[in-house]
Amino acid sequence: MLTRRPPRLTAVLLVGAVVALSACGSAAEPGDDGDGTTATRAPDAATSPGALPVRDDLVDPQVVAWRRWRAVDDRTLEFTVTAGPADCYGAEPQVQESETAVRVQIRVGRLPEAADEECPAIALESAVLVRLAAPLGDREVEQLN
Repeated sequence: MLTRRPPRLTAVLLVGAVVALSACGSAAEPGDDGDGTTATRAPDAATSPGALPVRDDLVDPQVVAWRRWRAVDDRTLEFTVTAGPADCYGAEPQVQESETAVRVQIRVGRLPEAADEECPAIALESAVLVRLAAPLGDREVEQLN
């Protein structure tokens, strides 16, 4: 014969188990000083999920239009493009800066180490990080044609 626990007791046990398991995985995250503060640093391809590696040795790079951008900090911009997986493809940004505008063109191509490998034929939303020579300030960000 099965014995049933009262619903309230079951709920308390379930919440207690979730809290206990949550505490087990409370190791500090990268950049976390352990005291609740997070160290601030400009992201790079290794720390930004979905980021393509920025390289100047890509195989058969093609210009792709970026769809949107955001400022990561005063000198780092993140552009969103459609590309293949980051383990097969990389990005090569070209930047022209003036007093009034920042013009950016992004080329995407195969990584040399993946040039002879089969890569999945999938289109992913990917990030490309671009470092500016001077702070963005009030300058406009535009496609470079």
